[in-house]
Amino acid sequence: MNALIAAALVVAAGPAEAPFDPISFFRGRTHGEGIVKIIFTGTKQVSVDSLGHDEKDGSLLLRQHIHEGTKPVRVRYWRLRQTTPGHFAGTLSDAAGPVEVDLVGNAVHIRYTDKDHLNIDQWLRPSGPTTLRNRMRVKRFGIVVAHVDEVIRKLD
Repeated sequence: MNALIAAALVVAAGPAEAPFDPISFFRGRTHGEGIVKIIFTGTKQVSVDSLGHDEKDGSLLLRQHIHEGTKPVRVRYWRLRQTTPGHFAGTLSDAAGPVEVDLVGNAVHIRYTDKDHLNIDQWLRPSGPTTLRNRMRVKRFGIVVAHVDEVIRKLD
């Protein structure tokens, strides 16, 4: 009888949710829209157009065009490769060193120090099959100096 109840609960719960795969999500085109709040400066609109493709070594190369307020468009590059289950080795053209990328539940946690010595702490969380929420905190000397809140959509 207990086995029958357990089987009914498994069926009622539905299939287990597959862990989020950032490489699959960013393969192809994505578009992000959000805001950047900078201490003492105010809020700016930001949009990011990205194109990701697989490299021969199995990594993902992601090219991003970033439009932030009235600043000129800038381009940056990410390279991401899964090294062990739940962990990725990463580089970013804006970073001063390696990028730490880990799966935590169904979210992606990204940490790095940029070339201006700012500490970046970023979380990507799925909010649907083709949508992510990107929340980022930027710190200098341990003090939060900026926040980013962005919605990223997979276009293909």
